[in-house]
Amino acid sequence: MSAAIRPASLPTGRRLELTRWSVVQRLFRQRAVNWLLMTVALVGFLIAIVAGILGTAAGSANFGIVFVWIVWWGLLMGVLLPLGGRLWCLICPIPAPGEWLQRGSLVEPTGNGGPVRLGVRQGISQARRWPKALQGIWLQNGSFLATALFSTVILTQPSVTGWILLGLLALSAALALLFERRAFCRYVCPVGGFIGLYSMVSPLELRVQDPLVCQEHRTKDCCLGNANGYGCPWLEQPWRLDRNAYCGLCGECLRTCPKGNVVVNLRLPGADLAVAHGWRMDEAYKALIMLACAAIYPVVFLGPWG
Repeated sequence: MSAAIRPASLPTGRRLELTRWSVVQRLFRQRAVNWLLMTVALVGFLIAIVAGILGTAAGSANFGIVFVWIVWWGLLMGVLLPLGGRLWCLICPIPAPGEWLQRGSLVEPTGNGGPVRLGVRQGISQARRWPKALQGIWLQNGSFLATALFSTVILTQPSVTGWILLGLLALSAALALLFERRAFCRYVCPVGGFIGLYSMVSPLELRVQDPLVCQEHRTKDCCLGNANGYGCPWLEQPWRLDRNAYCGLCGECLRTCPKGNVVVNLRLPGADLAVAHGWRMDEAYKALIMLACAAIYPVVFLGPWG
């Protein structure tokens, strides 16, 4: 890791550190809680796939349609995103099978002799670096736009929803076996890009307490991993973190930091919007896509031109 570090912007405004309380600290450090929530979500996800493919063709009566596009989507947009940012990414079941295979372990970093490190082949995972030309959220923009264009079919035909969900599960597993960490979540997931943008207005954030502590600490366990946990699955460098856009709130950096320098804060909503750097063209296009969908959907679904 390069010694030249651009420290994250020091916190501005009022922050309430939630991890100052031992009960919250223990909750975030318990990887088994993550695994349990992710496993429960995976069971529901698999039931939705089976119901979508084999169940009734009536969308309003199919568990897959109701579970995914009414219950999950409603909770995501109405509760999880505005209050918790990327909390959904913490329990999302889509990357679970691939990540378990990649790590060689379901919960603790004991499979194959230790944590998965950057660029190091371990178990059956090739741990390749993601192509530089495909970095950013351009692929996420494309996959989201494709989903949006055919949303009328996806939302009304359960079998289409079932096959798409199964395809996402298979694609995530395949990418986990080829590339390091959560390449699918970071670069491909159709909903990952807009969740990242909306998470910046969330009142919840994960940050380092003092960037200078990270600058003096050479081993960078939070990014590379150690015996206590895996390196950041999202390929983030916590000491540079000043926006929620690409932090999955998995808590691995909190578990691996030997300095106790990673904290979870409650802050004023929208604090990330004041950050003056880090904004990119692919994020701007994601915002334009979302605005276009917001304008077109009422016409298509509620107007007389469906």
